[in-house]
Amino acid sequence: MVTEGIAKQYPKRIMDFPPDETSLIAAGVGYSQAGLLPIVEIPYAKYLDCGADIFFEAAISNWLTNGQQPNGMIIRLQGFDRGVFGGNFHTHNMLHIPPGVDVVCYSNGHDYAKGFRYLVQQAKAGRMVMSVDSTNLLNLRHVQDRDDAWRRVYPSDVNDHLTFDDVISYPPTNAGGGQGDAVAIVTYGNGVVTALQARKELEDSHGWHNITVIDSPLLSAVPAGLKKALPAYKQVVFADICKEGQNPLSGHVALLQQERLLPQQWRCVAAPRTYNPLGSVITFLNVPDVVGAVNSLRE
Repeated sequence: MVTEGIAKQYPKRIMDFPPDETSLIAAGVGYSQAGLLPIVEIPYAKYLDCGADIFFEAAISNWLTNGQQPNGMIIRLQGFDRGVFGGNFHTHNMLHIPPGVDVVCYSNGHDYAKGFRYLVQQAKAGRMVMSVDSTNLLNLRHVQDRDDAWRRVYPSDVNDHLTFDDVISYPPTNAGGGQGDAVAIVTYGNGVVTALQARKELEDSHGWHNITVIDSPLLSAVPAGLKKALPAYKQVVFADICKEGQNPLSGHVALLQQERLLPQQWRCVAAPRTYNPLGSVITFLNVPDVVGAVNSLRE
């Protein structure tokens, strides 16, 4: 493991805490108020429930003090899809997104590195930020077969940032027809890989052209980049890796509709509203879900 022994190597910067999420977040609040920049590591998204009360208290204190006592920090979680053990506790795909917390979920290491630099800036400015890792992406190398397409070069320029307003587009690989026929699949995290796999099936087996996959990492608000991009598409599918009823992209849909930025033809598909049993992947957003949602645009 890359972090083995790191707490001993940097004892003044890294502290090894017991598995008590309330204490972890409370310590982060204390460090922040002491002028430090805490990065709080919580192993899995489901474990945030154990520290939910202090989590919400930390989020609201900025408002309660009229900005005089912000709790600038970064909280890192892990969840979403294909855990190898622990069932729903290690693959949880529901999130707390209260007001005052910026929530992001990146799809690859390159974007994660650029995005995390920006998160540090925001935390230094007093923002409370939560970054959710996708378990399935930690060791992922391939999108199709053994193409090695998901490994990226580390962005070495420390000034190269990915802001909350940025989205990343994967242009069509099978272009045809006019721009008016363009389709966008909006997603995030491991949903990006699922959408790219679904796009290939839609192109190879269902006759679709001009499908763009849009990676939209910010979950707590609609990024400006997404608002700017969507008017170019006649049809849009929102593919959410969180569960129905708990999926942040449904909130995006409502806000985009209010601003008249959605086309007439759109769909929103999410993971089933159930828990995740050990050893099963049927409860997660999958390729047939996305293929079915895109094909339904023709109905």
